[in-house]
Amino acid sequence: MSLVDGYHLGVRPRWGVSMVFDAELEDSTSPRREFLRRAGQAVVAGVVLGASVAAADESTPLRRAAKVLADRVRGSVVVRGTPEYEPWRQSMVWNYRKFRRFPDVIVQAIDDDDVVAAVQFARQQRIKITTRSGGHSWSGCFLRDGGVLVDLSRMQSIDVDVARSEARVQPGVIGRALNAHLARSGLAFPTAHCGMVPISGFLMGGGLGLNSVAWGGMSVFNIRAIDLVTAQGDKLHASPEQNADYYWAARGGGPGLFFTVTCFYLHCYPLPRAITTDTYLLPYGELVGLAQAMNDLGPRIDQSVELLAVVIPAPPGLAANCTPDPCRQIAVLSANAFGDTEKQSRAMLATLARHPLLRKPLQKIAGRATPFEVLYQDNEGPFPQRRARADNIYVDQVVEATQVLSRHMPISPAPGNTPVILWRGTDPYPDAAYTARGRFYFAAYAQWDDPADDLLNEGWLKDLYDELEPLATGHYINEFDRETRAYRTNQCYSAANWQRLGDLRRRYDPDGVYQTFLGLSS
Repeated sequence: MSLVDGYHLGVRPRWGVSMVFDAELEDSTSPRREFLRRAGQAVVAGVVLGASVAAADESTPLRRAAKVLADRVRGSVVVRGTPEYEPWRQSMVWNYRKFRRFPDVIVQAIDDDDVVAAVQFARQQRIKITTRSGGHSWSGCFLRDGGVLVDLSRMQSIDVDVARSEARVQPGVIGRALNAHLARSGLAFPTAHCGMVPISGFLMGGGLGLNSVAWGGMSVFNIRAIDLVTAQGDKLHASPEQNADYYWAARGGGPGLFFTVTCFYLHCYPLPRAITTDTYLLPYGELVGLAQAMNDLGPRIDQSVELLAVVIPAPPGLAANCTPDPCRQIAVLSANAFGDTEKQSRAMLATLARHPLLRKPLQKIAGRATPFEVLYQDNEGPFPQRRARADNIYVDQVVEATQVLSRHMPISPAPGNTPVILWRGTDPYPDAAYTARGRFYFAAYAQWDDPADDLLNEGWLKDLYDELEPLATGHYINEFDRETRAYRTNQCYSAANWQRLGDLRRRYDPDGVYQTFLGLSS
């Protein structure tokens, strides 16, 4: 176990805490997951399906049309202005900041035909559409004012072709479910580090996944083909040989795409049988030195070793042993070796132990067995459901970036604000919409509880990344701050790819049925 004098570095996420709505809206004692479970049961029982539409005022053409839509789809349809609407709207968002954006209609799709019906409805009503697979966007990018929100979270089938090392996966499948299913066939996939993140939005934004340096560079490059619904409501299959423009765009086009992916055909890898982690706990004062050590070690370690550093509040048992006094924070380096045997994984990690900075840490936890479920718990622990924001850069000059970070962490307005530094490597990427890269991924996740602190944390995160911006080699769209820094969205892509995405949108969605990126006009 990852224990430091009683402090568990891998604390399980607080999925059981109460669901917190905006104060001006509604309180609830039902957590989001319990709400979705009950909602799903109601849909299956035929209770929710179309009920909210029937109960709504049908005096407007949109509401009358929505009632017709409810009769056409197998899933559920919920319309703004009905009793069910606000709990459904807020349940769409993982973040406790529920965002003051209100779609006209929410459609929870059961299959591809439901998606087709929703797109046709949006076209007929001349309103826009967005899609959501699990609501894990830090900015709630799928939640827009007006139009249709299509929820894909109940589309969760997985089929595995062992001979081809391929999985056919629907968009609502979460990472831990995918790897648990694949493990039965001796396979694995580089899912998000948080096991609760669904595969769809994660992949289409690039997919900064587990062991991704060794497994494709970015998880999105493991997409062999997709099934999709176009802006005209047509069902297509796309691959390098068929409907190649859609395939190119899906591999990294992110939350501004002009179609909905309903199935991924994923290349999978042999399951590592002995994933092993060494963890080093260092004084906060060594943070810049740790960045230098990662810069030294990154090119020398095996590609199947993932190097990840975080800053966390100091465990009670260590606070007295580090400086400055009193010590509020410590720097933690985790090295995850994705080996097939314990001996192989330990050999991969040996290089780290010889580095001068890591010879005398405050504490070292060595040789911990960390199969996927343990890795998921370790990564979910620091990020319980709270009010949250995120931002990031890719960077080559990691020491200079860490010097900037070290000046901002002591004035962080919330103790849960967590920066992450991840070694990314330097290998080239294949041709796809996704292009952002740098030797290191440099992210920060602001987390707090009191709505009164929203502006404080927003300002802290923006100030940090405004100062870091001159060092940026790019941005990861999935965790980019699309609320306060939307004007830099194009910098998540190369100039040529940004231009091509725009050209493809104009070609394949000339009527502008699909919403573009949050914060940008159509």
